[in-house]
Amino acid sequence: MKHHLKPLLPLALALSLGACATVESRKPEIDSRFENATFKPLVSPDAVQAPADWWTGFASEQLNTLMQQAQADNLSLEATEARLRAAQASLDAAQASFFPSLTLNAGRQENTVKGTSIQGQATNNRGLFTSASFVASYEIDLWSRVRNSAKASELQLQATRYELDAARISIAGQLASTWAQWVAADQTVRLFETELESFQTNLKLVELRFRQGGAVASDVFQQRQLVESAQGNLAQALSNRDVLLNSLALLVGQPPNKISLNRESLPALPPLPATGFPAELLNRRPDVQQAWSQVLATDRSVAAAIANRFPQLSLRASFSDQTPDSDLLFDNWVRNLSVNLVAPLFDGGARSAEVERQRALLDQAVAQYQDAAINALADVDNALIQETRQREAVDSFQRQLELAELSLKRLFAGYRNGTVDYLAILDAQQSTSQLRRNLVNAQQQLVGFRIALYRALSGSIPQSTAAEQS
Repeated sequence: MKHHLKPLLPLALALSLGACATVESRKPEIDSRFENATFKPLVSPDAVQAPADWWTGFASEQLNTLMQQAQADNLSLEATEARLRAAQASLDAAQASFFPSLTLNAGRQENTVKGTSIQGQATNNRGLFTSASFVASYEIDLWSRVRNSAKASELQLQATRYELDAARISIAGQLASTWAQWVAADQTVRLFETELESFQTNLKLVELRFRQGGAVASDVFQQRQLVESAQGNLAQALSNRDVLLNSLALLVGQPPNKISLNRESLPALPPLPATGFPAELLNRRPDVQQAWSQVLATDRSVAAAIANRFPQLSLRASFSDQTPDSDLLFDNWVRNLSVNLVAPLFDGGARSAEVERQRALLDQAVAQYQDAAINALADVDNALIQETRQREAVDSFQRQLELAELSLKRLFAGYRNGTVDYLAILDAQQSTSQLRRNLVNAQQQLVGFRIALYRALSGSIPQSTAAEQS
């Protein structure tokens, strides 16, 4: 009995040494830095968290349609989804190491031997042989190298899922911002069209007064120059609007000149959404969760690299036979059972260097996680500050424009009566035109800051859930 147990001694010895050599991740103490952090300005306590489909609050059917197309057809999202499938395949390959491998080798061989017999006659001996073998092998995961490698692949897959969610949020933010810019550009086109008509009407008034002797030639020339300026501004505004429309087409996965939009105005903003606490934000932001999953995946890679420095134990079993008659195959088979222990003795420091490389990558991943978390908090705070101040700017431009239009109206009344100099009219027209543009730009920036806030606060978009789990 003792004689039969001798082949199992290496296996028993290896199993007795099977304590896992691994490193456990230690979550960076970044949340504690912001336990008392707040966002400013403070949002109303009655505010509710913005929904995942926050763009519907802008009440634009065109934007809703574009968003659906972008989430379905954007080429950047398709590339990220392909990376997700590749990560899933990598995980499947890593988990395959948990199971034994079984291979079949079969063949038919012809042997021909030419020679000379004792009597000096030529001989030609020909034989046919059929062979077949089954080989099974399995690595016993003594030091959790296989387990940690598979876990690293699993966490990498999770990081890629978060990457897809973050990409969807990014595309949604880019699309909404570009849409708001297009609406503002379209409003600017309409503004310049109206101004051009107004300046042309004023030109007729100046020319009439010139013919009546109430104005000088320079007044006519300056008004004509103002008309030409409006025409040049209109041409630039048309160009900017068309380029933005092409940008929208690219975001929804279409070539240029393939989409068209109807005119609409910049939306009125709904109430500010709730921001929640900083720790809640970090748990909700997919880019932060992606960075943390990368930390955990790299940590498992460190453990796998450490385990690779220890001996590896594998089992191998084979059944084989070779016979000239295929019907007799495996009637006289050969069985081989072996236990192999491979221990690295000298590799020039290659395995130690790999451990240090993985540890350096872990430090890099931790730093990137901390950077992503800090930036997530800054994104929310910056968007709140910018929107609050931008509202003040919009209100100021609105009041300035009202005063400028009232002043221009009275100046024209005085000009018709001959009590106001033309230079005052010219300055008032230019000032009023600039204020109109400033107001449109300020309103577009206000919408942009709200989009930035929604983007900073968003969790995963529901459309991605089914895709990532399929």
